[in-house]
Amino acid sequence: MSFKRKLRRAQATKGKKNAEKALAEKVALFGHLGDKCLTCEKPFDRLNREQVMTWNVVVTQNKEAVRLYCPTCWNKAVKLIKETKEELLNKKKEK
Repeated sequence: MSFKRKLRRAQATKGKKNAEKALAEKVALFGHLGDKCLTCEKPFDRLNREQVMTWNVVVTQNKEAVRLYCPTCWNKAVKLIKETKEELLNKKKEK
């Protein structure tokens, strides 16, 4: 086996191990997943497939924080962020 091939295989294995480690860390943080929306405190049912597929989870690894948001609160936040960005762009254009 050539040196280049050995090097590529070693890098691929290392990349795979790093990806597996990162995934394991994220999965471990899901153990901290709450049972209600962080904003409106609407209850979250982990066994309800629709809720599992539609609710949003934000994982902050450096703080090991897991935040859970219902679709209504998530959409309100996204809308607010979009409006704020537009206002800031309009202010910059006026100057």
